[in-house]
Amino acid sequence: MTARSGRTQDGKESAHTLENTDARRFLVVEQDCGTIDEQSAVLLHLAERAPLALALHSGSKSIHGWFHCVGQLEKKLREFMRYAVSLGGDSATWTRSQFVRMPDGTRDSCERQTVYFFNPGVLK
Repeated sequence: MTARSGRTQDGKESAHTLENTDARRFLVVEQDCGTIDEQSAVLLHLAERAPLALALHSGSKSIHGWFHCVGQLEKKLREFMRYAVSLGGDSATWTRSQFVRMPDGTRDSCERQTVYFFNPGVLK
């Protein structure tokens, strides 16, 4: 985020806007279906195509994969996301201003968003 808030496309002040969102550093793949093992298998498969930096449990029913994408062409990222969606990923996280679960954060229910995998080597 470049600021605490910005203007929506309707001109309203909000913390959830494209205006206050900088260039993409990570493309987050979230899945709402399948078991934890199935979702993990999808993320490992996607990691063969893009650098998986982090995987975290949502504190509910899903694993979110954070793929490092600094310097990648938008076309390449769009193709990757389209493929991830074809495997069960949620297309909502394509939007740069979409809120995602944060590593070691907590949900409103106080359930922790536990980091299951971290690969700092891809953050070059």
